[in-house]
Amino acid sequence: MIGDLLAQADYCKTVSPLYAALFETLAGFARAHADGQTDPALTGFFETLDRCWEGRTFNAFFERPLLLAGAIHEQVLLGKAPELARHYPSCGGHFDARDQSGFAQALKATLAARHRAMVPFLRQPAIQTNETARGMVWLLPLLAHWHKAGQPPLTLIELGCSAGLGLIADQYGYQISRPGMPDWHQPGAPSFALELHGPGAGQAGETLRSMPELRAAIRHRIGCDLNPIDCADATQRRRLEALIWPDNVPRLQRLRAAIKTQNQGALRLETGDMVDCARRLSRESGLDTPLVCLFNTVATCYLDEDHYARLRQAVAQAFHGPWAGKTCLWIEFELPRRDEAVPDFADGKEQLIKLHKPDGQGGLRTRYFGAAAAHPRIITVF
Repeated sequence: MIGDLLAQADYCKTVSPLYAALFETLAGFARAHADGQTDPALTGFFETLDRCWEGRTFNAFFERPLLLAGAIHEQVLLGKAPELARHYPSCGGHFDARDQSGFAQALKATLAARHRAMVPFLRQPAIQTNETARGMVWLLPLLAHWHKAGQPPLTLIELGCSAGLGLIADQYGYQISRPGMPDWHQPGAPSFALELHGPGAGQAGETLRSMPELRAAIRHRIGCDLNPIDCADATQRRRLEALIWPDNVPRLQRLRAAIKTQNQGALRLETGDMVDCARRLSRESGLDTPLVCLFNTVATCYLDEDHYARLRQAVAQAFHGPWAGKTCLWIEFELPRRDEAVPDFADGKEQLIKLHKPDGQGGLRTRYFGAAAAHPRIITVF
């Protein structure tokens, strides 16, 4: 766990100074614990952590750090960690990197007093998707594909949907800039300012003008998750908010705005594994649109290689079987898989936008559409 905490601290140095300090401090506590020099105040915390995660496998390096950080943030949001709240901008506080000692003492006091209350959060089976800025990474390739298919009615299916906020990304507000071209604007809440770069930016940007027509063409919006979030439930909503980095208040505000927008529309959220959902939905007669688009954003990174292989197989079987008469597309916005043969132009990118289509031989043909950071501000279109 120490290595995971330090890796996440390093990642957060440029995007979340508070969490960089949090993970470095937690790594220090964990190192002392591993060396047999546990601070007596933290003995109960480490016992709780061991019980919560006993026998559990984590496939992404950031999973444990973010679950732990979210559990702590939830206690601050609940008003149960007043010492730490003064360092958390999400709760009206202010983080000062020069006050490392005060921050560490407040964190230790919170862990000592609230570790038992953190158990339900720590036992969540996966990090819940909460970055509402990822919508454009699947909208751009879908728009391009939808145009080529003749703009037919379509079904959207999000794998690992969390609260389903990604399913309504076409309804959000955007200010999209492209080098040497006029900006594209769409009103809505939340609103995102994004830049398109790369050789394909101009062509991708041109399809944005059809966003209203795409919205009208979407007949079904279906999300699938092991534990779908019901945003009408205050506890579930708070746990989603707790996974927002506390020094990124605008992101928290965008999440809350997205929840309000979601409440105005009709979504269908189903409980289940991605593999089972793909198989079950492909056999559903009510999904009668000519085009079916599956997508996932920072979700399959939590699957081990065997689980991911089974998902690919299930999607390929759906595309060549029950959906063989439809136009089918699977869009992923994910980290490269271990041993994935990434083309040179996409190598070294943080998150890749990949398009999978049926290859006509029972498998999938993959095209690399673009790349972006996990919390996108710039989207590079290949």
